Amino acid sequence: MKNGKSTKLRLKLQVTKMKAPWRSNIKFLANYIFNNPGCTSGEARKALCLNNGKEWTNGTEMRGQYTTYFCKGWIGGIHWPKNPCGRYWNRVDRPDGKTGYTVTLEGMMFINV
Repeated sequence: MKNGKSTKLRLKLQVTKMKAPWRSNIKFLANYIFNNPGCTSGEARKALCLNNGKEWTNGTEMRGQYTTYFCKGWIGGIHWPKNPCGRYWNRVDRPDGKTGYTVTLEGMMFINV
């Protein structure tokens, strides 16, 4: 205590996490959608979680995880001026009434053939 005030001990914890390579999630999703045309966003997000070492529990608990990759509205900024949905993949109607995704011509540049 200094001058009647308690001094808080602050610890600086450094989180060491390997940074993912630039656009690795975009590349993974483009390849997943290319190999699974018409897949739902939930299927693609689940595969991305597993690819990144995140445990997928269920859709309700994972709500919001990687959803920005499938949002049509503007979500960008200076680092993401145009979001990938509508640019690298498009939403399509499936025969079962659900919506799925297919890769666009611009998204084909990420495909590992």
